[in-house]
Amino acid sequence: MSNRQARREQSRTSRQTRPARPVRSAGGGGGGSSRSGGPDLFSLPYLLGLAGVVLVFVVVLAFVMMRGGGDDSDAVRLLEENHAAFPADLAKGAAVGKDDAPLKLEQYEDFQCPFCLKYTAEQEGQIIEEYVKTGKVQIVYRQFPGLGTESLRAGIASQCAAEQNRFWDYKYELFHVQAEAGQLSAEKLNVGRFSDEKLKSIAKDLGLDTGKFDQCFAGADALKVIEDDQRAGRAIGIRGTPSFAINGLAMGAAGAPQNFDDWRKILDDALAAATASPTPAASPSASPAATPAQ
Repeated sequence: MSNRQARREQSRTSRQTRPARPVRSAGGGGGGSSRSGGPDLFSLPYLLGLAGVVLVFVVVLAFVMMRGGGDDSDAVRLLEENHAAFPADLAKGAAVGKDDAPLKLEQYEDFQCPFCLKYTAEQEGQIIEEYVKTGKVQIVYRQFPGLGTESLRAGIASQCAAEQNRFWDYKYELFHVQAEAGQLSAEKLNVGRFSDEKLKSIAKDLGLDTGKFDQCFAGADALKVIEDDQRAGRAIGIRGTPSFAINGLAMGAAGAPQNFDDWRKILDDALAAATASPTPAASPSASPAATPAQ
């Protein structure tokens, strides 16, 4: 046996005859357990469990990010119902309703504004059904973009659709995009939903004359309409979206009323005033919930 083999054999014999190390109690210091008696944070089962939790979190986070914050399914459904019931025969550019209606309801909106989306989905359709179709109210959409570049580009695109008398179809599609992306539950601004390519694709999907649309989109006429709407709105005290004016008089605070019953009272009072005198009194204030223009 060589010297190296002899030393190796001696070392193995020494390890076999060495006394076993005593197991420390849970209350002792060091060792594989924490002093509180909890699990070993470096044990294989614990690490595997932790890895599983992290994996689930990553998958859920990725899913939410891909969905853009969630699907506002109720708003999507209501927008589709309102669009289907929309009286296209009463539409003229950015207005809907008879020109000689006693009330003109002007809506100052921004296509990225979540409160504008909520109003369009939950209340506008009822106003159209009960007041516009019966000849009592004409609604006029006013451009008031203030939430960034995509708000302005969407406004320009909608005005180009108005030139082909398809404003309301285009408007519903813009808010539909926002609702499907979850704008009510998780507001996001200028994230590509209204890129120029997307805005042009909406025009194509609606069957608009894309040549005329593109020419308008690249021109200055639609932008001038927006600037005129903003100037007129500020002149009567409009500061945020959505905001409303009845027969040229701004409703008190920015924001839509809380529910349609409140709208009914406002419009009925304004109708009564309009039939009693040529200039109706200012209507009651709306809810303060609104997106301020920036």
